[in-house]
Amino acid sequence: MKASEFSSEAELLSRHETGERNFIGAQLIGADLSEANLNRINLSAAHLKGAILTKAKLIGAQLKDADLRLAHLKNAQLIETILSQADLTGAILTDADLSGAILSGATLSEADLRNAILIGTSLIGARVKGAKLTKANLTGATLSRAILKGTDLRKATLNRAILSEADLKGANLSGASLIRAFLHRVDLRDANLENADLSEADLKGADLSGADLSNANLIGADLTQANLNGADLSGANLQGANLSLASLTGLVLKKANLQGAQLSKANLYKANLSKANLSGANLLEANLQDANLSHANLLRAGLLLCYLTKANLSGANLNEANLIGANLTGTNLSDASLEGTIMPNGIIKL
Repeated sequence: MKASEFSSEAELLSRHETGERNFIGAQLIGADLSEANLNRINLSAAHLKGAILTKAKLIGAQLKDADLRLAHLKNAQLIETILSQADLTGAILTDADLSGAILSGATLSEADLRNAILIGTSLIGARVKGAKLTKANLTGATLSRAILKGTDLRKATLNRAILSEADLKGANLSGASLIRAFLHRVDLRDANLENADLSEADLKGADLSGADLSNANLIGADLTQANLNGADLSGANLQGANLSLASLTGLVLKKANLQGAQLSKANLYKANLSKANLSGANLLEANLQDANLSHANLLRAGLLLCYLTKANLSGANLNEANLIGANLTGTNLSDASLEGTIMPNGIIKL
């Protein structure tokens, strides 16, 4: 009899208990292995479609290329388990512990991973489209080039996670924590990041066009060369954020906090910055043509060589702001406060 052959689940468990580990390609479709101790077992390329593995212990197990479609793995222990290239489509992994597991190239489409623990887990190039990861813990996980389109990541923890070049288009990350996450060139088009914590996150070159970032925490975030065209940042906190060379056309930043933010050469054409706090912000050579800055706070802001053609600055606080070389053609400055402001020609308003 081949190592992968056995007459029943009981025989498999008995042989595993006696020290046998190699069950490559085992036929376990629909098998009931709930609460089984299968630590260190080798089930690479095994057929486990629809298998019941609830509360099973699979610590350090080998499940590379395994078929785990629709498998039940609720509360299963999959710590440091090898699941690369495995097919977990539609699998139930709620409350499962996948800390340190290898899921590179795995398929987790439509899988249920709510409340799952994925601390330090590798999901490089994994296909996670449409999966449920609500409140999942992905601290320090690696998701580079992973496909997470339309994934539900509400209130998930992704602190220090690596998501470079990941596809998160249309994903729901509302209330998620992404503190110091690495998001280089990530695709977050039309994603929901409402109330998300992205403080000190690295979003260089990220595509956030059309994304909902209302009330998001972006304190100290690096958004250099990011695409935020049409994004909603109403009420967002961007204090000290770096938006240099970012594309912000049509951006909604009503009541946003941009105190001390770096916006040099940023494209804010037709952006809505009504009542935004831009005190001390650096807007050197920024494009603010047709932008709405009504009642915005620009106290001591650096607006050197800024393009403000037809911008609305009515009621704005421009006290002690530096406008040397700025283009104010057609700019609306009605009721704006200009005490101590350095005008484009260098004259200081008294």
